[in-house]
Amino acid sequence: MLILVHIDLSGADLALFEDYERAALALLPLHGARVEERLRAADGQSEVHLLYFPDPAALDAFRADPRRAALQHLWQSAGATSALCMVERLEHDA
Repeated sequence: MLILVHIDLSGADLALFEDYERAALALLPLHGARVEERLRAADGQSEVHLLYFPDPAALDAFRADPRRAALQHLWQSAGATSALCMVERLEHDA
């Protein structure tokens, strides 16, 4: 399953956000997940992650991981906000 995460960085402390991001994304493989794509807007105001999880249970396990919970102070201090949704790849003509 694919999860699209939109992160609003417009009011964020980027150094704190990047500390959180580095540590949190490192936990993904422990849940069978991976980053498919990670993009930051040219103006630095937002970022988009496309994440792969093998199933909903893996996403739930990642979200409930105590190591991730221990990082929440960084997320909260950074001041970023996020929204996520499940997405699917579409066929397209080359």
